Amino acid sequence: MSSDTTDAHDAAHAESELEHMISSAMSALASSALVGETDGRAKRRGNVSGSTATLANCAIGAGVLATPFAVSKFGTVGGGIVVLIAALLVAYTLVVLVRAGSAFESTSYQGLVRDAFGTRASRFVSGTLVVYLFGSCVAYLIIIGDSYAKVMSAVASAGSSAWWGSRRFAIAVGATFLVTPLSLLREMSRLAPASAVALVSLAYTAATITCKGMTRTSGGDDAKAVAFKFNTDSISAVPIVVFAFQCHIQVLAIFSELSADSAPEPHFEDDIEPIDSDARQATEARRLSRMYTVIALAVGACFWGYLLVGEFAYMSHPNVTSNVLDSYGKDDKAMMVATIFMGFSAVASFPVNHHAARAALDDLLAEAFGWEVCAPGQAPVTRHATQTFAFVLFTTLVAFAVEDLGKVFEFIGATCGSLVMFVIPALLLLHPKMRSSKAAADVEEPADDLLDGLDDVTRELLSSARDLLEQDFDEEGNILPSGDDENASFAAKPGVGTVVVAGALILFASFVAISNVYVLLFSEQKRDS
Repeated sequence: MSSDTTDAHDAAHAESELEHMISSAMSALASSALVGETDGRAKRRGNVSGSTATLANCAIGAGVLATPFAVSKFGTVGGGIVVLIAALLVAYTLVVLVRAGSAFESTSYQGLVRDAFGTRASRFVSGTLVVYLFGSCVAYLIIIGDSYAKVMSAVASAGSSAWWGSRRFAIAVGATFLVTPLSLLREMSRLAPASAVALVSLAYTAATITCKGMTRTSGGDDAKAVAFKFNTDSISAVPIVVFAFQCHIQVLAIFSELSADSAPEPHFEDDIEPIDSDARQATEARRLSRMYTVIALAVGACFWGYLLVGEFAYMSHPNVTSNVLDSYGKDDKAMMVATIFMGFSAVASFPVNHHAARAALDDLLAEAFGWEVCAPGQAPVTRHATQTFAFVLFTTLVAFAVEDLGKVFEFIGATCGSLVMFVIPALLLLHPKMRSSKAAADVEEPADDLLDGLDDVTRELLSSARDLLEQDFDEEGNILPSGDDENASFAAKPGVGTVVVAGALILFASFVAISNVYVLLFSEQKRDS
């Protein structure tokens, strides 16, 4: 009996010690500069340069390595046109998402879907985002491991066979010491310095391949490269180009953290909006204008980088593979540096994708367990930390087992990409609030000179009272609709042009999805035959 009592006491003591250790660890994280505690709301501390780097980083990844392969399926001129069309479509749909985020005051992609289409749609989209981004993060870990293994096999004769030269070693070390600390950061704006690495990587890779392509072209070895090409193989290239620009899932989180002015905002209460409605609208208008600049710069940087890499790599290697780095020899030092850069770019890209995945997962869990719904990255420290550690752990385990990067991306694109990039923005274009908010923004309220000299609170109260007195009431005291309301309802109906654009986006999304299915079902059969 005493033995059983002692064992129970030891077990209770061990459990208590474990709980104390976990509590101490969470307290340390809450008080650390890396994570810190939060109030659950988004903090507007981002600037244009940092937001541009972060948004571009969301897109840059394995897509840049496959762009030359896509260009080879259309030719130099045809491929350039396809890349340009994809960039324009992506920029337009990003603007739609940002406008909708401003109209609905949403801070995340799944939050926007919840505000616009309801809880059921939000649950479906949140689950889709978790799957999509989980696969993307696995792919980034694969890039880290493959880049490291390739460099080790080139610089050390025993590197390819030694345990310290294996891809699993690189994935484990990178995930533990680089990816996890960056993923614990709460705000996307704090990832801007790391995101700059992705832009530098793209710039170096584009410059190196351009120089090599120009040198090769002058030697007359580009005879196999053609200007235009279109056949059944071209179908498989469209999704590669389109998904290389994917940054839609993260754009609202970036926008929610973007400040209205270029000057740094106060550290405290920097997310408090003005009481006056006119000042609030002016602030939001400045934020929208700055975000449009961010989109133009980020998409433009990706476009020029992808175009240069795709065109010159194809001209110098007409039979380029789906990973352009494989087309260059191991003794090519310049391209070996590019391989190293792409590995570090993957390290920087993992956290921005994980940030959105964690936000979608937290929203699902919050709804399931009745937790408070928080802005992306602003959940309580226990939720924030446990979800981060679990996500990194599971993606690392999958990356250990999966070695084929192409299959990962084909699966992701076939299941989720078209929905988040084109279908949801098309449906948002048709939403009544998108039309009514635009109409309201275009109407300027006349200034009331009698209220100008009053303080904000008194002015707001008197203005509300005036609006109430101007309403018409029925016999039961209910407010009757006015002619302005009818006009607003009419303005809220989408025009013919909007319907056509939304329909075109949905048709294009269907084409991209079918293209992916075609690749998955028939590419292996064609290679076997």
